[in-house]
Amino acid sequence: MVAIRSARPGDLSPLWDLVRRAVAHMNALGNPQWGSDYPTLALYTADQAAGELYVAVNGAGRVLGCACINGAESPEYAAVAWSASPAYSVHRLAVDPEVQRQGVATALMAYAEELARRAGVPALHVDTYARNDRMQALFQKRGFRRVGAISLHGRPEPYPRFEKLIFPDKV
Repeated sequence: MVAIRSARPGDLSPLWDLVRRAVAHMNALGNPQWGSDYPTLALYTADQAAGELYVAVNGAGRVLGCACINGAESPEYAAVAWSASPAYSVHRLAVDPEVQRQGVATALMAYAEELARRAGVPALHVDTYARNDRMQALFQKRGFRRVGAISLHGRPEPYPRFEKLIFPDKV
């Protein structure tokens, strides 16, 4: 069983180890979404200090995945025609390759949706690299719709943007 909780300072070392494994795994699959330039340990450390970093853990407390969930969006997102604002965004979601395709990312996304619902935030915004077919499939499975694409991190292909309306009757 996977539980989601706020990250603690002691989670950063195992979290960073899993992120490095996830980057190597993504790259091996032909997805250069992340590399040595992004994400960084400093970003995860700042996310944790701000109370915006969440971890997925198993029953023994092992960190299986992580995501930053907050109301911040990159300036590049301004060009996207969103249906709702304000919104929460999910950033830097990573899952240990040893447990991928076992519901960890689904649990993190469900938690992000619940955080938005509890806060009365009308939408959840996410992006992923054009070659990240697995994440795009997860977004679509969870009811997100594609609403444009942006360029980020100097990568050659775009980052499709997705939106899920948490309160569709209020938009």
